[in-house]
Parts: sequence; structure tokens; C-alpha cells
Amino acid sequence: MAVDSTQGAGSEFYDIGKSLGGILRGLPEAWKMGLSRVTDNVYSVVVGAGPAGLMLSDCLARWGYHIKHIDNRPEPTPTGRADGLQPRTLDILRTMGLEADLMAHDPARVYEVAFWNLDRSSKNIVRTGTWATCPSFIDARYPFTALLHQGYVERVFIDDLRRKGVHIQRPWTIAGFESEEKNNPYYPVYVELKHVDGTAVEAVRAKYLFGGEGARSFIRQRLNICFQHIGPIEQVWGVMDGVVQTDFPDIKQLTVRTQMKCTIHSQHGPMLVIPREKNMVRFYVQIASCEESDWKSMKRLTKEQFQELAKKILHPYTIEWERVEWYSTYPIGQGISEKYSLDQRVFLGGDACHTHSVS
Repeated sequence: MAVDSTQGAGSEFYDIGKSLGGILRGLPEAWKMGLSRVTDNVYSVVVGAGPAGLMLSDCLARWGYHIKHIDNRPEPTPTGRADGLQPRTLDILRTMGLEADLMAHDPARVYEVAFWNLDRSSKNIVRTGTWATCPSFIDARYPFTALLHQGYVERVFIDDLRRKGVHIQRPWTIAGFESEEKNNPYYPVYVELKHVDGTAVEAVRAKYLFGGEGARSFIRQRLNICFQHIGPIEQVWGVMDGVVQTDFPDIKQLTVRTQMKCTIHSQHGPMLVIPREKNMVRFYVQIASCEESDWKSMKRLTKEQFQELAKKILHPYTIEWERVEWYSTYPIGQGISEKYSLDQRVFLGGDACHTHSVS
């Protein structure tokens, strides 16, 4: 099997017996010269330095395997993105000796979830119940969800990898790959890599290739693995991290170490309220779905429009933002990859194989 990023969606697959020259047909001459020689043999090439890829590399490095790890971003995540670590994840990080490094960033600790719904007038929201994050019948060392932005999680892994002699190669991306078990049983996966600005190229052979490069995974697409959507194809969500002043009772300032997460259903739409590190709060608001005629335009909702919508949802309570650290709107479809591997040599992980809305 061979895959070339320069080919269209209908022509990714080649017979194993085809030559490398045929696979590289259409690439610039400089590329062909640069890729004529394999520079390294590694146990695994890991593409994508989000939490999934970093966790894999850290485990492999602990077992002494030689890894090539690339990411197309010049730096780790600076703000925002995914933010929650569940009790069992904290258990695993403890066994890896990383729990203390993570908790040093002082994440919010959520022991309880509150549910808010409309009152009888259908105008205001009221708390209708609470539920423990980790029910008492579950034996957990950490009976809470730890919440902090993804960049802190990435840095914990990156620092640990550096101590083990593994460095993330940035900003590099994957250009193509092929798997030839019969021709090269020891290092069957041939991988073409390039610097994102096109100034450098590299070729390596590996026993395995892992794609952890997000929901738009190049590797998944080139393997022609179907991504099966569940429910509405897309929703548009807004997310904002910041420091606020509010009289909403379940947003507690960080003088209180045990925080509460809230799910709110109002006449103006749903909202999730999630405490964060450094006295911040995250707000998720579903601002549109594909069932609405103008849903695509809602992807351009401004920060100020988002804040006004949040104020309506929280009525009769009030809220003002002292500082906004991060804001984004994004469409998301709930779905799962029909396969996580095609031949047990090339694997998918993280958002490359599963996405869901925040609700």
C-alpha cells in the first residue's frame, strides 16, 4: 500500500510492487532528490503533538524505543483548547510520575456538576439538581476532574520526553507514506516528511506510523477510512476563557479550591460553565446547528456578541468580563472512524478517530 499527498482522493492506493519513482511522480525535482535516501530507521513515527500523540511517545520512550515525533505547529498550544482530565487519567499520570508536574499548575478541581433549567415561567434559570463528578460507589484516588488548558498538559509530556532524549520536530508535517510488509518486514512503513514552508524534506522508515493530527487527519483521509457522523452533521459552538465578575452562585472565585461545573438549558440556548486555573472560567455556548438556515454565518460571531448571548442565558444573574484570555467559534460534527488501523502498521488516535460536541 502506498499513499502520496499529491494525489486526488480517488487515487491514493498503489500496488505494493510499484517503484518509489512511480509513487513520487508529480513531486518537485528537489523533493525527488531529497527523498532518494532514507535518513533514519525508527520504531514509530508519531504525527501530531497533542495529548494523544505525546502520551504515546512518552510511553514508547520509557520502554527505550527510537521515535520520530513531528508537529506542524511552531509551538505547543499557547491558550485554550481541551481542558479536562478525568480521575482515571490522573491515576495513569501518577503511575508515570507526572501527576505532581501537572498539579503544580494548580488546575481547578471539580467535584460536582450542577444542572440548571428554566423555571415555571420559562424565563429564568434555576438550579434543579447536582451530581458528584465521581460517585461514591466508584473507588477513585482522585474523585474530581482536573481542569486546565491543553498547553499545560502538553508541556508536562514535552518536558518528560526531553529528559528521555526525545524532541518534537517542529514545524514539520507528513507528505506521504507507504507500507510494504513483504519488501521490508523490519521497517515496512516508508514515511515522507517536509518542513511546513517546503524548505526541507526527509524520509524515514518505521515499524509503525501513528496519526494524531486532529479531526482533519491527513493520514486517515489518505487511508480512505470512512468517518461516520452521528446525529446532526455539524453544530457551531463558541468557547471563551476569561476572568469574570458575576452573581451567578455556582461560579466560585478561586479562593474556593473545589469548583463546580454547570450545565444550563435556557430559552436562549444551552451553556456549559467550567472553572479553570488562574481564577478563570470557561463558557461553552451552542450558537447554531446545521438545522438552522443561517448557521454558517454564526461561525463569525464576535467576542462581544458571544458575551451578550451568555448574559441572556444566565438571566436573571449578571456577568461582566474583566479579561478574556481566549475565544473561538468552531463547527463540530459528532463522529467516529470506522477503523483505527488499516493493516496494524498505521494507526489513528485522538480526534483523528473520534470527535464530539462539548454537550
